[in-house]
Amino acid sequence: MATDPVCKKEVEEKAPPGGKVNYWGTVFYFCTADCRNAFRRDPPKYAPETVEERGPEYTKRPLDWRS
Repeated sequence: MATDPVCKKEVEEKAPPGGKVNYWGTVFYFCTADCRNAFRRDPPKYAPETVEERGPEYTKRPLDWRS
């Protein structure tokens, strides 16, 4: 079971009623579409605050790809 980051309810990961969102390499599960939409409007309000709690940062290419 996962926890909806907006309302803190328990949500079944295999079939979340409100869907899911991938943010900073972490998948968040939602109990309703309203909770998912609230998260999409302001993800930093509900997502972990520190970089250590987030997944790896996404970049399309390594920063030194031209070196």
